[in-house]
Amino acid sequence: MPEAETREPSEPAGLVSEGRESGGLAPDGREAERSGGGRSGDSAECPSIEGMNIKAVRALVAGARPGPGDSLWDALEADPRKGVRSIWERLVRERSVASWRRRRGSAMREFEEDLWASGARLVAGVDEVGRGPLAGPVTAAAVVLPRDLAIEGIDDSKKLTPERRDELFDLIMRDAVDVGVASVSETVIDEINILNATRRAMRGALERLSEPPDHVLVDGSEIPALGIPQTGLPHGDERSTVIAAASIIAKVTRDRFLVELDRRYPDYGFARHKGYGTPEHLAALTRLGPCEIHRRSFHVVLESAGGPSELYRRLRARLMEAATADELERVARDVALVRQELDPYELSKLRGLYKRCYVRAKVGLTAARR
Repeated sequence: MPEAETREPSEPAGLVSEGRESGGLAPDGREAERSGGGRSGDSAECPSIEGMNIKAVRALVAGARPGPGDSLWDALEADPRKGVRSIWERLVRERSVASWRRRRGSAMREFEEDLWASGARLVAGVDEVGRGPLAGPVTAAAVVLPRDLAIEGIDDSKKLTPERRDELFDLIMRDAVDVGVASVSETVIDEINILNATRRAMRGALERLSEPPDHVLVDGSEIPALGIPQTGLPHGDERSTVIAAASIIAKVTRDRFLVELDRRYPDYGFARHKGYGTPEHLAALTRLGPCEIHRRSFHVVLESAGGPSELYRRLRARLMEAATADELERVARDVALVRQELDPYELSKLRGLYKRCYVRAKVGLTAARR
């Protein structure tokens, strides 16, 4: 499926924020149904607002939810009082928000609609969170949504308030066809690097779905060797409903886990910054050094621990200098003897270096025999 070239514009500035009272909308966020451009009542049935105070007008509007073509709407627009004018302008903004959200919601389902039309039954969105933090796991989620489901407000998790993310998390978990979540720990991140850890988390999330999807929409680049038809979408959490839903599930899951870790390591502020490199977190690293859940492979963390140990430096140099497999074996035995003195990250780095050097040495031996 070809990737779309256009992107939906950001929400217009000055629009009302999520969760504000919406006097111009029906409870489900849609405009009230109208026929013939007017409400069920006509101008004769609409009470005059000329003798009403502003509080009474506001109460009337909240119950009536007027729209263009209604006699109440026309009366509000024509009323010269500043307070009434403010009520009418708010209604105009709310209608603009509702219209924008409908257009955006429709645009964010285009990729899914195309795949369903081509015969795909289960379309999964997959996204991850936690690539940038200095501590904790990277977490990915895979979500399959029903074709007829419309949850208002699903968007890139970074654009939502924590409260709204929690609300949408519950709705998605309740109404989704399937959800899979997987995390890769900071220890594994240090061993295989953050990019490979991210891909492993995404594969794990997809494997945790009860049934393999027919097609996967991936935020960003495609997942190598996935074995399932897929489409990579740059900024996919802003362009696809299922990817945005996955971003919400992954974000809330990881944030809640970091809140739990904050109880174990209360001096670092994980409940507030979720492991990201905020000034508060960097100050704690400088003051306390890294704890068990920090990613030693990240330069800032390693430097806060004083850099690599002298023991690690010596063993690494010996591995690099070893010319034969036998010399490498001797270094490996020495590493095993002092493993308790090494940081887990340093030990994993030495193991990886040993494997690479061993392959190099074997290739050299084979070439010499020839």
